[in-house]
Amino acid sequence: MIDAAFRPKKSLGQNFLVDENIARKIIHHVAATPDDTIVEIGPGFGVLTKYLIPVSKRVIAVEIDRKLARHLAGQFGHPQNFILIQGDFLKKELAEFSGGEKVRVLGNIPYHITSPVIFKVFAARHLVTDMILMIQKEVARRIVAQPGSKDYGILSVFSQLHSSPKILFSVSKNVFKPKPDVDSAVVRWDFSRPLAAVVSSYEILDSVVHATFQQRRKMLRKSLQQIIEVADHLDQIDFDLKKRPEELSPGEFVKLSNEIARLWKKPT
Repeated sequence: MIDAAFRPKKSLGQNFLVDENIARKIIHHVAATPDDTIVEIGPGFGVLTKYLIPVSKRVIAVEIDRKLARHLAGQFGHPQNFILIQGDFLKKELAEFSGGEKVRVLGNIPYHITSPVIFKVFAARHLVTDMILMIQKEVARRIVAQPGSKDYGILSVFSQLHSSPKILFSVSKNVFKPKPDVDSAVVRWDFSRPLAAVVSSYEILDSVVHATFQQRRKMLRKSLQQIIEVADHLDQIDFDLKKRPEELSPGEFVKLSNEIARLWKKPT
């Protein structure tokens, strides 16, 4: 239950879920077990936390707001399987929480940190079983978009390379307080399968995906000229550079970046 005296901070993008039916629906999809360690990002007033503690091996709640952290400490006390960390999730390392075991990530996160949170978890995917986030519906569509569609982009490529993403259900803006301007969706990233392709260099893959989608309507040959180390070697790349980035599958982006990585190592 939200404290009526609490004033949400716009700077933190605080929109609190107030519908218990939606909370229970999320918990149903989480399906936590006594073997699960769950890292909850931004638990707020504990609308999800209260369902997780009784059924999970361990719940690690990371809350940036000091007042909310104090509220959570008072609400839940000190059960053995509940760890409350007052701090910024983006400044923490998942390895701090795992204890050598894989964790599950859950959160109703502020819209403005969606991409940073997602990419932070991707960087530590070997420590994560799955991630379930409530995010802006428009962003959710991008995550599951297929090549050739207008929503296909950087988030699509990396989400589908690292995991099997799925939109679980949509959420009306009317179930939050204060009410945001847009609707949300709950998305799950399943990290249980191996990577879609073997990546030679994540640094180069990141450069290629970002450089090409910055000019998504242009052919790869044109957009890759932004990468100075590659510009003089385009004719040596074994790939159809007449394609546009929105036509490439995640696996094809890896193939292209691996080709560039091979050339990058050549002496000039």
